[in-house]
Amino acid sequence: MRPLSFWSGIVCAMLCGLVDPAWGYAAVAVLSLVQLAMLGGSGGSVFLLIHYTAILTYFSIAPAMQISHDLEFWDAGVMRTESHTLALTLLVLYMAGVEAARLGVPDGPVHHPGRHDKQLVGVAHPLLLLLSCSLAAFASLFIKPELNFVARGIVGVGGEDNVPIDFIFYSTLPKLVVLLCFVALAIHAVRRRTLWSWCAAGMAFALALAAANPVNTARQVLLIGLLPLLIHALGRGRRWLLAGTIFGAIAGLGPMLNLISRGSMWGEELRTFPFSQDFDAMFVVAGILERAPIPDLGWGRYLLSAFSFFLPRDLKMFPDFDPLGWSAILGNFSQSNLSLPPFTTAYFDFGLAGPALFGFAISAAFRAVDRAVDPNRPVSSTYLAALVLLAAYVPFMRGPILGWGPFMVSGLIAAAIAGALSSRARRMPARTLRHGLPGA
Repeated sequence: MRPLSFWSGIVCAMLCGLVDPAWGYAAVAVLSLVQLAMLGGSGGSVFLLIHYTAILTYFSIAPAMQISHDLEFWDAGVMRTESHTLALTLLVLYMAGVEAARLGVPDGPVHHPGRHDKQLVGVAHPLLLLLSCSLAAFASLFIKPELNFVARGIVGVGGEDNVPIDFIFYSTLPKLVVLLCFVALAIHAVRRRTLWSWCAAGMAFALALAAANPVNTARQVLLIGLLPLLIHALGRGRRWLLAGTIFGAIAGLGPMLNLISRGSMWGEELRTFPFSQDFDAMFVVAGILERAPIPDLGWGRYLLSAFSFFLPRDLKMFPDFDPLGWSAILGNFSQSNLSLPPFTTAYFDFGLAGPALFGFAISAAFRAVDRAVDPNRPVSSTYLAALVLLAAYVPFMRGPILGWGPFMVSGLIAAAIAGALSSRARRMPARTLRHGLPGA
């Protein structure tokens, strides 16, 4: 029933978009809500739940409202209807590819309530290790306090070549270690329900609040570091609450954090919401399609260029295949810090087939992640990494890959560290039997 409703809805969205792209995006919003309603069961796919929440947040309501009001951002002007229609087509093809990978595949794993490591937790050693690691990571933030305890954008260090590396090693990675250690401690506290476990989780929470202060922390770090706890707690149970929390945190809390942290720099005012470039991920897509001369197909070079974010700048693969670096883009937008949804990059590589193929590949890869999500699993590196990947999908959809990659990799490293420390919690102490006496 759900696949039938999706394919019917995707056809309606495309037909509405051919009449008016605003109506097409409105149809995508309705389609997303219908799919979220049908994914409400505990056995439903967590990935699809997050996928449609991201679609609803970034790719449906805001574009529809802003197209209908002829809004423009960054001095780029008003886009033509044809550009918005082609951008909508790319989104629809990506959504079709995501669902095509799920045809005939069960949504979620078999749920086994009660099978976790509650009874196998050792005394205090794993909790002490996690808390000590969290404290050490927090202390490392003071190596370069200007990156972590000053409002973003105030310190003029943008011209230094080592700033991206500094942000990763002295800011992003330590913050995510603090956040993931808190996630692991919170899960242990809920399972053990002892005074010591609650105290350890409370101390880790205090460190997380100080380390990931939204005034000086990127929203990607907050999502990748804190959303795993919500996915663990709500992903197989109160799924509507999970979707609503993600939407509310981004669409409601996000503008307020922007106003506090960087609104004074950009001259933002609260009255601009909901007409905000932050929630119209398709505006940049339409702008590129309209203002930049689209070259020949890249046949994978655009995606390889984007996914080579982990390489030093001099070793970056195909540096010329970066749409956000084209002179036509830099000359038509008043700022260069633009977001580009990844399925658009796939379009530059493979044409209209690109978004569909890219969506199919992403959805097929997340099938394994879906099977790993069970709130009763032991807290391991694998489990925390699965939660991080699901959380990272939200900023991944917003793009660009180049800006998203370091946050995702840092989150996986933090998950590996927190999971390795938590693995001590599943070691059963050996029973000592006195010689000459029968064992029970």
